[in-house]
Amino acid sequence: MVPGVIPGEKVVVKIFRNFPNYSEADLVEILQASPERTVPPCPIADACGGCQWQHMSIPLQREWKTRLVQEALQQYGVAYDEIQPCLGTDETLHYRSKLTPHYQQPAKSKRGVNNEKHVEAIGFQKQTSRQIIDVTECLIATPAVNAAYQAARDKLLSEPSTKKKGATLLFRQANLDDDYVESDHKVFLTTVVDGLKFTYRAGNFFQNNYYVLPLMVQQLVAQAIKGDQMTHLADCYCGSGLFALSAAKHFDRVVGIEVNDLAIEEATSNAVANSISNVEFLSASAEGIFKVIQDFPRETSVVVVDPPRKGCSEEFLEQLYTFSPQRIVYMSCDPTTQARDAAGILKAGYGATYIQPFDLFPQTRHIECLMVFERNRS
Repeated sequence: MVPGVIPGEKVVVKIFRNFPNYSEADLVEILQASPERTVPPCPIADACGGCQWQHMSIPLQREWKTRLVQEALQQYGVAYDEIQPCLGTDETLHYRSKLTPHYQQPAKSKRGVNNEKHVEAIGFQKQTSRQIIDVTECLIATPAVNAAYQAARDKLLSEPSTKKKGATLLFRQANLDDDYVESDHKVFLTTVVDGLKFTYRAGNFFQNNYYVLPLMVQQLVAQAIKGDQMTHLADCYCGSGLFALSAAKHFDRVVGIEVNDLAIEEATSNAVANSISNVEFLSASAEGIFKVIQDFPRETSVVVVDPPRKGCSEEFLEQLYTFSPQRIVYMSCDPTTQARDAAGILKAGYGATYIQPFDLFPQTRHIECLMVFERNRS
């Protein structure tokens, strides 16, 4: 897509880069607008790289997210019966509980005296470059996060800076019913998801749309336990234990593995805090989990996979195929790498039984997608 354009619209564009199979262009003029075009609520939506789809209606955004999952699967020849419509909530603005704005190296300016340097802009990268666009308010962040950001922003912009480099700031809200916002990466926060408490360092990974997150957890757990015959679960890339602990009451034994030592400390503490005793967490690469679960019964075992954007390594997938669990539940933030891995999973003797995209980040092109694979009985 050309940024700011909806497929089917008649537009004038300016091409600035050509490739063998496509060109990149900027929007110049809209000659015939789509009926799904909306006026972006943010005044800098056309320039800011934080949101890409504010010019599209929410139903169309979700339709396209479903379509992008479909196109990725088709690209890799992945066979499936159907894709569920992209699942989201009514909260499509003011939903982000975490904000990480940036500023570039402070520079001399007209405001400075005696060679003082000042921060000139705080915000996010532009859509078309790495330059920082000044953002006074982020409309997809929660009101509490915006208030904390604006207070810190006013202070940074008004005072001379002694910093020699730019920086990335952190503003994180633990729960929607508490306006407290943390800016120290090392401070612990506790977020409640479906009645369970998850404590983690503010700078560590934890999903930041608390409206959609419970839906994702509920869907993943429902698919993991479907049929009521599953007894063992392995959670790869388990982070601070969100999926493993949420599913634990449905299984005899659960093992989670994560390469981040600090996340494993958090996951272990979260198990104790929630009085969950049938879960074991290990600090190692995802490939290391298969040595630990060799005694898991394959016919009643589920492997949950939630890798980073790059997807699973070939080494991990080969070990997964050799282990051959009855069910694989794969959550991904990148439909392309998920589709690539799905193609290999199908070749290893599995069928895709369920596909559910999530609108975790409304107003943006980012997609979270759940895929479930069942081992073919033949």
